[in-house]
Amino acid sequence: MPPRSRLAPQRPVKKGGLLTGRAGRNSYRRRPRLEGKRLWLRILLVTLGLAGLGGASLGLLLLYHHLLTSPLFCIKDIRDIDIDGAERLSHQQVLELARVGQGTNLLALHPSRAEQALLSHPWIVRAEVTRRWPNRLHIKLEEREPVALVQLGELYYIDRRGALFKPASPADPHDFPVVTGLGQEHFVRTAGAPSRVVEQILQLLELLKEARPPLNLENISEIHVDPERGFTLYANGLASAIDLGLAEFPERLAKFGRVWPVLSQKGLPAKLARINLDFPQRVLLTLKGAEDSQ
Repeated sequence: MPPRSRLAPQRPVKKGGLLTGRAGRNSYRRRPRLEGKRLWLRILLVTLGLAGLGGASLGLLLLYHHLLTSPLFCIKDIRDIDIDGAERLSHQQVLELARVGQGTNLLALHPSRAEQALLSHPWIVRAEVTRRWPNRLHIKLEEREPVALVQLGELYYIDRRGALFKPASPADPHDFPVVTGLGQEHFVRTAGAPSRVVEQILQLLELLKEARPPLNLENISEIHVDPERGFTLYANGLASAIDLGLAEFPERLAKFGRVWPVLSQKGLPAKLARINLDFPQRVLLTLKGAEDSQ
């Protein structure tokens, strides 16, 4: 016989099922209620957050509107608008172009838009608009500097950078030499630089500023350009045309300065039709009538 176990027999314990016991029933009933409360709490918190955010946004909007209409940032007088660089344009024209004036609020003003509006005028090449808080404005302009008029069907201004920028009008100044003989294609800028012939025109204009009468810039009425024969000058009070050729303008003008007193002493200027300086060691003179007989 097998040895008898010393362990006392245990009575089977009846396990209380969670589904059948009271504790089980209560635990399953509490969870849906607890989750429901948490869901409503989350909804309430989200609603309050959105309401707070909307209130804050509305408050900021009202504050911004108040600042836009606040007299603190408004220009009290047009004398509070400083304008530098306006020579050809009046201060009133500048203010109208920039759309600013008495009552303009600096917070509502967009400087970049005002600058673009100013640059739409053909006489203005650069514009800078700066707000000076709380209620002053500074406008700095750079106007184009015309150096000559160009005959292209109608007269156009050319600035010191070699760019055509506007046709001449009766109200504009006309005391500039007129460049003739060229077409629109000669004034097309490549890579931001003027063409070779336009560079020569600008060089010649600078040299004429320092020249003595009768070839000083104030006396020059026309600069005729022939791409093959070169440049010819016509001056007020000078009956003859002055041929310079295509290059070496400083040397040619210096030669004219040496020859002109001699011609004047001999009484020849009134008899000459052309003075050709396009020769290294000599000057070719053409008498009036001789051109017609050729």
